[in-house]
Amino acid sequence: MWCMEEMKVRKQFRSIRAAVGVLAMVMTASFGLSAQAADSYPSKPIQVVVPVGAGGDTDTNARLFGKFLEKELGQAIVVTNVKGGGGTIGMRRVMDADPDGYTALFFHGEAMIPQLAGLVDFGIDAFQMVGIGVLDDTTVLATHKDAKYKTTQEFVDYAKAHPGEVEFGILTGGYPHLIGIVLQDVAGIKLNLVDVGGNAAKTVALKGHKIDVINTQYGLTKDYFTSGDFIALGLLSDKRNGTFNAIPTAKEQGYDLEFDKFFFFAMPKGTPQAIVDKFSAAMKKVVDNPEYKAEAAKFFVTPTYMAPAEATVYAQKQQQFFAKYQDLFRAASKQQ
Repeated sequence: MWCMEEMKVRKQFRSIRAAVGVLAMVMTASFGLSAQAADSYPSKPIQVVVPVGAGGDTDTNARLFGKFLEKELGQAIVVTNVKGGGGTIGMRRVMDADPDGYTALFFHGEAMIPQLAGLVDFGIDAFQMVGIGVLDDTTVLATHKDAKYKTTQEFVDYAKAHPGEVEFGILTGGYPHLIGIVLQDVAGIKLNLVDVGGNAAKTVALKGHKIDVINTQYGLTKDYFTSGDFIALGLLSDKRNGTFNAIPTAKEQGYDLEFDKFFFFAMPKGTPQAIVDKFSAAMKKVVDNPEYKAEAAKFFVTPTYMAPAEATVYAQKQQQFFAKYQDLFRAASKQQ
């Protein structure tokens, strides 16, 4: 009886050991294939999906960064604009792509917002972070030249005296939508949030006096500020930007509004880490490139490299900030 039990135990042990051996062989083979894939990567053009329309700051940063990234990776970077759904259509395209390193997402913190608004069930954590390459602390509140207010305080005073009349341009479920919600909460005002589309569309709408106020990136609309067509009400950052120091922050004017952007690359979950690391290392070389820095300075953005782990932590902190306004944002989204 005892011998039979011992034989059963030994047989089970041999089965387990054999299974472990097979698993180890599979893992070793997979690692070998991943390493081999990374050695030859990239061997063809890489598609970078920008989940917004052409002409905005996301598109501009993607194309500029991509131009220098091509030199580091030795393959073409094909920027593809896939707009719609507050960025979620383009994000889904990347999520559903093969995890082979040949499809990447280029986006910013807006990637978190549709989930925050309850519009979708995924966010930035649905991707494999590759790295952050650009920081942008140039978000300004802007109005057109014929507006009756020229500063953040004058704008707030006017909005309080005319509740619901000031039209603030947004993209429903997007970054401008969140800014509008937070602006109303912090300033104690009621705005008319009007969906006009992405940054390029907002710029056109403000220039044509179709709306009254937008948030925009200074470098994207600098010519309009220079010509006097646009008036900067305040910079939505912690401190003044040294490259256009004349524009005061909203914080200086009594309203704690800080909406800096970070731009990142990400890939589908399951992309081999060796490929992610190779792409990320190329990002660092771009950020360190003096020629790229000089080009980026024309748009007043700051080339800043963060590796996958550091970039993930940075994004998580940004998400925690956004989450403070989740209830307000979801309530407002239902009203749109």
